[in-house]
Amino acid sequence: MNLTLPEKEKVGKKTISVYIVSILICLLAIVIIICIQVLGDDIVDNLFGINSLVKRTEQEEILLKANFEEIFDNRIESKENLNIVKVDKSKDIVYTKYQKEEKSERYDLNINLPYINIKNKEVQDFNKEISDTFEAKSEEILNIEDRNAIYTVKYKASIENNILSVVIYSDLKQDMSAQRVIIQTFNFSLDTNKKIELSDIFELYNLNKKEIQNKIDKDIKEEQRKSDELKEIGYNVFSRDIESGIYDAENIKEFFVYNNNVYIIFAYGNDKITSERDIVII
Repeated sequence: MNLTLPEKEKVGKKTISVYIVSILICLLAIVIIICIQVLGDDIVDNLFGINSLVKRTEQEEILLKANFEEIFDNRIESKENLNIVKVDKSKDIVYTKYQKEEKSERYDLNINLPYINIKNKEVQDFNKEISDTFEAKSEEILNIEDRNAIYTVKYKASIENNILSVVIYSDLKQDMSAQRVIIQTFNFSLDTNKKIELSDIFELYNLNKKEIQNKIDKDIKEEQRKSDELKEIGYNVFSRDIESGIYDAENIKEFFVYNNNVYIIFAYGNDKITSERDIVII
């Protein structure tokens, strides 16, 4: 008996291509899972170019807040290739333009002011604000003979995901006045050549605004709880109005991005004579 075997069905090139792509996707998924297990998801996000913020434990957040002042080294930190139009081609994108380190019987100055070296109106407006606020105060202290002062200004600049963040920290103790800390920030997109707001950060990092607002409210309430406890035992401490609109995410102006963390800063000394500040880390 002669048997006739059925002819093998030919597999089309399109079907083969689909199989190959499916196999490659599965292999990539396995590689990512293994990397996450071995390296951690934050490192993997950076390796694959995913916009991601570092996930911090509560203890790590406490440590970051405690060490906040240590980040100010009067330098810019960046590992990205930049294609920008500079004011001065021979200088870095951010550099120290005004510097004073002087001591006398009347004053103690340590001033380092950044200059953002980008041809852009918003950038130059901020440079002028830096000069008008901090440099002018330094010169005032030097020139007015009947005032005693300790004045420090320092900064940190960094570039991540093509966002330039500059944060300035000013600490002033003048005559008999209370210590005052002013913190100002500037965030600029090197992609769009525009100043960016906190809402832009939410979009870039795929952050849920409601979740961020809940974290802000929780952190501020906790800080006020600590203040209330100190008040009860007789300390004169700063008091927060937790219902104030300054804590609404859409009203927040002082923030910066550093080491894949977003620092949201409530610098009460910006409009009051106080050194108090609250920092929420996202």
